[in-house]
Amino acid sequence: MLPLVHQITGTTLVLAGLIVLPLPIPLGLIMLTIGFALLAPYIPAVQRLIRYMREKWPNLDSSLRRYRDRFPPVIKQTIDKTHPFTPAE
Repeated sequence: MLPLVHQITGTTLVLAGLIVLPLPIPLGLIMLTIGFALLAPYIPAVQRLIRYMREKWPNLDSSLRRYRDRFPPVIKQTIDKTHPFTPAE
């Protein structure tokens, strides 16, 4: 039941984030980030996107690794799965 809730909530946040992205307040980026974090454990395409972003921006990767222990378990697993130097599943 919980994965279904994560997927519905994540999809809703991604769609809403895309809609409000042009606004001057960065609310859309926050919504996209949370939505992708909720979708990543269940959708391999989102995992590949996050892995690509972590490879492209090393500062993002180091920040995720630095704050990994402060996140809930589902986000910790996502951070581990999307490490840029781990082989893709």
